[in-house]
Amino acid sequence: MNFLACDGRWALGADGSAICTGTLKVFTREEMQSEVGSALTWEQVAEIRGDVLGLFAIAFGFLVLKRLLK
Repeated sequence: MNFLACDGRWALGADGSAICTGTLKVFTREEMQSEVGSALTWEQVAEIRGDVLGLFAIAFGFLVLKRLLK
């Protein structure tokens, strides 16, 4: 299986087709799997999860305060 990538931006043509404004690149399944070394570590996942949960807690607290002050 091959994967198609664009090093620019994807745009929509007048006929509804996808157009790459940069250069198209083709990757094989093996090339995609060899990029596993750049994946997140479990420590990074835990850190990001904590940050996202903190962000939701702050947003929820702000909405509660906003409703209480009305």
